[in-house]
Amino acid sequence: MKQYFLDRQLKRIEREANDEFLQILSFGAQCYSTPDLQDLLRQLEMKVQLHAYYRRIVFIIGASTTLWIAFCFLFQSLDYSIGVYATLAMVPLSIIGFTAGNMILNKKYRAVRDASLVEKIIVEELDRRRKDASIY
Repeated sequence: MKQYFLDRQLKRIEREANDEFLQILSFGAQCYSTPDLQDLLRQLEMKVQLHAYYRRIVFIIGASTTLWIAFCFLFQSLDYSIGVYATLAMVPLSIIGFTAGNMILNKKYRAVRDASLVEKIIVEELDRRRKDASIY
């Protein structure tokens, strides 16, 4: 059992060590070359856009709960019991989908939550290098 927990901790540490954005937040951007920093800036923008797209999808899934409740009232007024049960079954499924989607997004895109700070660190480092290069 101890080996399982050790393996799990090692996998978590390895996953966090492979995330360059978390490394920039922790240690700064001094150890990266200029082309790497520019590439990381483009990657960060792509991840932010992807995160926003997935966040919208998860929000639509959560907002569909009210739609299912409205359809339930509609089917109830039409005395269509199969529709009532189907829409009532969709309410908890959409709530579970919303909750699970948020948890997955928060776990997968942890560094994207601090994207503005990472971008600021990278841009400041690139500006510093640009000023240092102009001195010589």
